[in-house]
Amino acid sequence: MEAVVTSIRVPVDVKEQYETLAQATGRTRNDLMVDALRVVAERRLRDIALIQEGLAQIWGGRTIAVEDVVTEFKRDGILAADFTLDADDSDGGEARDTRVDA
Repeated sequence: MEAVVTSIRVPVDVKEQYETLAQATGRTRNDLMVDALRVVAERRLRDIALIQEGLAQIWGGRTIAVEDVVTEFKRDGILAADFTLDADDSDGGEARDTRVDA
């Protein structure tokens, strides 16, 4: 794989963390940092692609009512059975985080 030289400024504590990782794993700091940069870039590119797909769906009129999403999430255990979207809740109408794993 072809490589290019670049430089970035990192806080001292980040450099020290990567030095510790390098010593513990027997890998170079450079290899560890390249892996980390690659993982973050891939994740962000995937997130952007999902956002763009979602926007295309919205613009194309393919939407789902939030109530239907909540029902499905409750069924799948993503939201607790008592999760509510009611604006009359005693906490000022804010949706509560009642995820099962929260």
